[in-house]
Amino acid sequence: MGTEILTIGTELLLGQIVDTNAGWIAQRLAEAGIDLFCKTTVGDNAGRIEAALRQALGRADVVLTTGGLGPTEDDLTRDVVAAVLGRPLQLDPAVLSHIERRFAHRKIPMPENNRKQAMVPAGAEVLHNPNGTAPGLFLRDGGRCLACMPGVPAEMKPMLAEQVIPRIREAFGIRSRIVSRVLKTCGISESKVDHAIGDYFREMRNPTIGVLAHAGEIHVRLTCKGEDPAEITRMLDDLEEKIRERLGSLIFGRDDEKLEALVGRLLRERRATVAVAESCTGGLIANRLTDISGSSEYFERGVVVYSNAAKEQILGVPKAIIQDAGVVSLPAVRAMADGIRRGSGATFGLATTGIAGPTGGTPEKPVGLVCIALAWDGGDVAREYRFHGGRELIKYRAAQMALEMLRRHLLGVAITES
Repeated sequence: MGTEILTIGTELLLGQIVDTNAGWIAQRLAEAGIDLFCKTTVGDNAGRIEAALRQALGRADVVLTTGGLGPTEDDLTRDVVAAVLGRPLQLDPAVLSHIERRFAHRKIPMPENNRKQAMVPAGAEVLHNPNGTAPGLFLRDGGRCLACMPGVPAEMKPMLAEQVIPRIREAFGIRSRIVSRVLKTCGISESKVDHAIGDYFREMRNPTIGVLAHAGEIHVRLTCKGEDPAEITRMLDDLEEKIRERLGSLIFGRDDEKLEALVGRLLRERRATVAVAESCTGGLIANRLTDISGSSEYFERGVVVYSNAAKEQILGVPKAIIQDAGVVSLPAVRAMADGIRRGSGATFGLATTGIAGPTGGTPEKPVGLVCIALAWDGGDVAREYRFHGGRELIKYRAAQMALEMLRRHLLGVAITES
């Protein structure tokens, strides 16, 4: 069986709102073993919604819609569904009562147009929406299933997971599931990851392996399909062990784990602290570290030293270094890291300086040149990197590599691209 997603809303077509719903739905369908064939977006126009819905119903066994279930004039989904399936709209007293109770709880009168949301196509199952006034709809028609859900993510997500997917799996007797696991690496290129595990990539059929490039990270995605959850877990565990044997400490985390959280955990375990001095990253490293609850245990301070004068006055970077080597240089970033370490009393000083662009580059020091240093009592390490992309991406990649430098040092791993 095949599934199609139909997202409805002119704001999606105009780019005023990014369609995150379709991607989230696709992930949940895959996990549930439900095959997705097409994704379509259409604006708030009755004729175009009808054409898109008829096309979807003509080529898919399951159609999932989001949007167009609100109380306003441009919320057209329920009317179009009723017309396409030939099922007249009927007032559902239970739905109307639910809407009235929500307004009463807020102690405001219910606008008359909200009654529209209680109009349900004949024969439709109403999907309860505890998070809003728009109920979902589930209809069976000639062996096909049509589920209509609100466009608001906070309303759609629980409805899909708790009500729609179970109905689809039951309707089509689906027993298998697809489970993915992601291993995250940093500071190694996509081609080198592929070279390290390419034989597994080519040989594996279930689980399968995919290598995906993200900003500042390379992900290795392991995907397994099966019916027995315990067997799926065992197969993924076995493959993950093999991948870790090849990549080792280059893997910094799994699934939703963040690099800054793992760095924080290592610092806490070692009862160590860090202070950061940032130029080109503009406080991004400090922001990421302090996004983690409990970071006050290991994050001592952060300073943004953007000007040459700030580097000299706050960190004690010698003027001679800036004049001779330049502010974007290994000697300068070493002095910055050591200056913040000594000034704060932290175990480690971490520093960045670079050219984020789009202006400021020269043939000798182009846009994307970033120097990163880590200092500790009795030593330091500094590296020069050439990052690509726009200003925001260069800043993010620089912050990512700085955190990775600290992580690798804490693990005793060489700080070079592997």
